[in-house]
Amino acid sequence: MSMPYAFGIRRLPLLPALFACCGLTIGQACAQSPAYDPTRPNAAPVADAKATVDHKAFIWEVRSASNTVYLFGTIHVGKRSFYPLPEPVESALKKSAKLVVEADITKSENEESIRSLIAYKPPLSLESQIPKALYQRLQVQLLKLKLPADGLRELKPCIAGGFLAITEFTRLGYDRNFGVDSYLIANAQRDNKPVLELESQLGQLKMFDNMPASLQEAFLDNALTSVETGRTPDQVTGMVNAWQSGDAKLMQEVTSGVNRDLPRAAEIEEVLVYSRHPEMLEKIETFLRDDQPYFVAIGSFHLVGPRGLVELLRAKGYRVRQL
Repeated sequence: MSMPYAFGIRRLPLLPALFACCGLTIGQACAQSPAYDPTRPNAAPVADAKATVDHKAFIWEVRSASNTVYLFGTIHVGKRSFYPLPEPVESALKKSAKLVVEADITKSENEESIRSLIAYKPPLSLESQIPKALYQRLQVQLLKLKLPADGLRELKPCIAGGFLAITEFTRLGYDRNFGVDSYLIANAQRDNKPVLELESQLGQLKMFDNMPASLQEAFLDNALTSVETGRTPDQVTGMVNAWQSGDAKLMQEVTSGVNRDLPRAAEIEEVLVYSRHPEMLEKIETFLRDDQPYFVAIGSFHLVGPRGLVELLRAKGYRVRQL
């Protein structure tokens, strides 16, 4: 199995390039002391002074007549020093009977089903399916990463673009193995709590595969532009600051504003973010009709702005407050 293909199978939910926010990114290291390691679910969390800072967390309590749902905005990459999470988040997680994530990254999926969604079937290839100039730009960036120029030749445009995004996060010191989803799932497994899904890994990949070819090209083009122009570090820092301070307005400004001048950015955002909200909203309302608290972890960008899930739930009459 080639390196890019293995990458695609292991970390499918990382693919959106509003990437770490829909799920988005996090940022600066907090303390130098060791913290919770999601790869060791039985290890006890170590107290982190940063968690006691008095500010809002990126989490909202949503109440119905019969139940409470906690909506937590996640980012799919991280650092060891991000854990434990802020006290309001850890407290909500402890109170909840069930954990809900966008897609359970610990579940195995059929490799052939995945391959058909992320890779071309020979003799087709990325090189043959996108403009020559775009493929050459990709080759230049791969060589800069000390990877073979044709290393992503088998992958479809959105997957190749997602790979570039993750390599940028890695270059900036973030690790997908310390993503928030991993931490939350490890906690739930340790406490024998059910882990449910809003979507699925295959469902997310089908969303990319169903995008028109021209929009997939624009996705890759934008990923390359972000790398070429050096805008990624500023975007990551902004998203981290917003996430760590619980600043929903800043999160929306950073994630939308930085992409505003990119080709077809609004169309891509519509597909990757807002088109998913009706089904997400329907499932969350189902949880609100239950009688056991749910902890729902969703990419941060899904929660913010007038079309975000927080405002959509508030408009339906649920009691919503940020913790």
